[in-house]
Amino acid sequence: MTFEYDESIPEKLIGDPLKLSQVLINLIGNSVKFTQNGDVTIRVNKLNSTKGKVNLHVEIEDTGVGISKKKQKSIFETFNQGSLQINRKFGGSGLGLSIVKNLLELMNSRINLESVLGQGSKFWFDISFSISEETFGDTGLSNKAYNIDYKSLENVSILVVEDNKINQMITKKILEKHKIVCKVADNGLDAIKMVHENNFKLILMDIHMPGISGIETTQRIREFDKQLPIIALTAVTIDENLDEFYKAGFNEIIPKPFKPEDFFEKISNTLKASKTEIS
Repeated sequence: MTFEYDESIPEKLIGDPLKLSQVLINLIGNSVKFTQNGDVTIRVNKLNSTKGKVNLHVEIEDTGVGISKKKQKSIFETFNQGSLQINRKFGGSGLGLSIVKNLLELMNSRINLESVLGQGSKFWFDISFSISEETFGDTGLSNKAYNIDYKSLENVSILVVEDNKINQMITKKILEKHKIVCKVADNGLDAIKMVHENNFKLILMDIHMPGISGIETTQRIREFDKQLPIIALTAVTIDENLDEFYKAGFNEIIPKPFKPEDFFEKISNTLKASKTEIS
């Protein structure tokens, strides 16, 4: 993987970091997933800038399996993936690219695709940001609005159930930054086995995974462990389906993308609630 970044881009821009990070995580993760042997290149170039604004061109290019002309027409539709065989081989729900399309539209941009079957794919978009003259310090990102006892989270053992390697890495890094002990399961069946063999204090469960879903995995864990707190991590809009998650045995839901403060507050509150119930 290589990263090419235009050094003439201003250091501080004003935009939506959560939406942009979710776009990049999905696009880069997609390229990594479908490039078993080859290269993935991320390029960020400045197209032009005016007073107070800058226009950027972002590309994610890979030398992976590529996408046929026919599939390129529907690749950004919800729950669409190249084929059932590819879905079984590489995993994932196919939601990522539809999320990318929707998020970019919310930021007044659009996703573009160039691909040759068997040779690779290039996803790109142009996006505009305002230029900030301010210097942001840590004081602006304090946890004053959040009730998080990070000390109580130290050495707590958490299992992350997630098939996306990039999401695994990011979640693990966020947790370990606060001295949380973190183990990862790639799928639901491995998660069930690990719960039997370890004494986890909490599970972070992705919903859409190859094999059995996060909902089914949670239901199976609840057959032998009613007390272990399980939090759903999902990028799907779930406002109308909250009951389904709670009925399956989840204690809490964290929508993706999430702010780290929201993330830790829900983990902290869920752990506190579980201790109260046990005592």
